[in-house]
Order: sequence, then C-alpha cells, then structure tokens
Amino acid sequence: MLAASVALYLHLRHRSMPPIAVTELILFGLLLGPVLEESFFRGCLLPLLAQATGKTIAMILTAILFALFHQPSDLAHWMSFTVTGLAYGSIRVASRSTMAAAAMHAAYNFALFLLAVF
Repeated sequence: MLAASVALYLHLRHRSMPPIAVTELILFGLLLGPVLEESFFRGCLLPLLAQATGKTIAMILTAILFALFHQPSDLAHWMSFTVTGLAYGSIRVASRSTMAAAAMHAAYNFALFLLAVF
C-alpha cells in the first residue's frame, strides 16, 4: 500500500521514476540496497540505540536517519521514507530478524517499480 501511495503521488505530480535496467533493479533495488541498508539501519544501529533509548525511540530514530540517508526532496518523500523506515523497524523488532526487514524492503521496492511502470 505504501508503494501504491508513492506511485500515485508521482503520477499526480506528473513525475516519473527514472528508467532503470532490469539487471540494475534486481541487483540494487531487490538485493544489495535492501540487504545493506537493513543490515546497517535495523541490524546494527537499531539494536545499539534500543539499548540506550528503548525499542520505540530506536525505531523512530533509525527511521528518521533512514529518511535522511535517502535525501528526500520534499515533505511527501520525507513521509514516505520515514513511514517505510518505521515499518521496517517494526518488522525487525517483531521478528527479531534483519532479513525479514530486508525482504519487506525488497518487496516494497519491487512493488514501487512495478506500479511506476504500469
């Protein structure tokens, strides 16, 4: 649903996703990006922050840092990255698995690219 919201926003603002080759989509959007980002933000940073601040604050802080990392250009993108960061954090905390968050991240990216194409 989050990916559909972003795709709808882009459509209504007459913006489009930059074209991306299928090999780059698979390599960066579905494998390296989600695994590396989730390994850092939810696998490393979230547990460290949770020890000092508690799980909820750690999830919020890592979501904000995740949004900053993606350099959003407007409020809608800030919200999108922050909300998805919170979703990835909550799945990480609930499942105790960084790979679950990475799988959700990859699924989101895949849905976003599919919705942007069609």
